[in-house]
Amino acid sequence: MNKKPIFALNLATLVIALGYSLILPVMPFYMENLGAGGRELGWLTAVYALAQTVCAPFWGALSDRIGRKPIISIGIIGYSISLFLFGLASSFWTLFIARSLSGILSSATSVASLAYVGDSSSEEERSKNMSQLGASMSVGVMMGPLLGGILAGYSLALPFFTGAGISFIAFLLILTLLPESIERSGQTKKRKSFDFSDL
Repeated sequence: MNKKPIFALNLATLVIALGYSLILPVMPFYMENLGAGGRELGWLTAVYALAQTVCAPFWGALSDRIGRKPIISIGIIGYSISLFLFGLASSFWTLFIARSLSGILSSATSVASLAYVGDSSSEEERSKNMSQLGASMSVGVMMGPLLGGILAGYSLALPFFTGAGISFIAFLLILTLLPESIERSGQTKKRKSFDFSDL
């Protein structure tokens, strides 16, 4: 696996983690401005994790059928849009919908990125490449609150728009730098359809 694809995957994984943690320092103030409280903030936190948990198996199965790159691309551009909607939100329910979309679409990128590494890495490199994805996620989680706090000093919506912009840049890099892995690894795209009983 050469450096350009692994760079694009690492950036996509970092962006997902960054987008998640970027908004953490801002959320209580954002919710207060919209007249919402701690209970609603709990719902936003829970729906993100629930959406990821439920949708991850679906995205994994779909990436087996149509390829890793389309799923990674859908996930990252959708994540960008959801963060942009977050920044524009004027009601709690708009936030709830945007946060649900973030959970759904972030799971697409995360699952398909791991599968891509599994497809494209030799047995000797697989552990190293997987650990790089994990490190990218840790860096994103670590950087997010610091960057979010700094940007929120200018505007509470700015962290969301910044996250959306970074996600869009990652989307462009995925389109230009990432070849499809299933064809290269000789796997077939036709797999059995997803079964919810797998959950």
